[in-house]
Amino acid sequence: MTDISEADRMRQQAGVPRRTMTAHLLARAEGRPNSQTLASLLAGWALGKGCLPADFGLGRDGFEDLLRIHFPDLAWRLPEGMPTARSDAVARALELDDLVALMVRHADASVPGSRSMATVVAHGCLGSDHLWQDLGLASRRELSHLMRCNFPDLAMRNSRDMKWKKFLYRLLCEEEGLLICRSPSCDLCGEFDHCFGPED
Repeated sequence: MTDISEADRMRQQAGVPRRTMTAHLLARAEGRPNSQTLASLLAGWALGKGCLPADFGLGRDGFEDLLRIHFPDLAWRLPEGMPTARSDAVARALELDDLVALMVRHADASVPGSRSMATVVAHGCLGSDHLWQDLGLASRRELSHLMRCNFPDLAMRNSRDMKWKKFLYRLLCEEEGLLICRSPSCDLCGEFDHCFGPED
């Protein structure tokens, strides 16, 4: 069993290019649909990117189960005494529950780990940057791949490439019957660039 554990070791290697870390993880992957995304999430977390808690919001058992499916020979130890939830996740628990439920409803059950990815994405939504950044991914393209792989229905519905957080919160509001936009269509809205502009 390869032990690259304690992400402390990877954090100490912060000078190592992200690609090298991701390749190191992928060399231990089972080659499942989410393996590439999880490798990037882990590398991002180890480099201090994003806002995800150490267990990606899955709890110790859920996190270890997900890693076991995708990286059976990887010994990645979570920090001892890890808090059970981030403070913002506790303060925004109802919002988080609604986001998880939305994502789970649209998860592709045929993709191993898609329900877990629903929880991971929902936790990323609690951050203050673009979703791909809050997840610790390397690019928006990686986020788009995550969404197409795990939530193909949502990916198709976001045909105009709205920023993912905006899109998900818009769906939540629509489901609750809340009006969030004053404009009758996105094309006529003065906030168009805010919702659809580049995310670099």
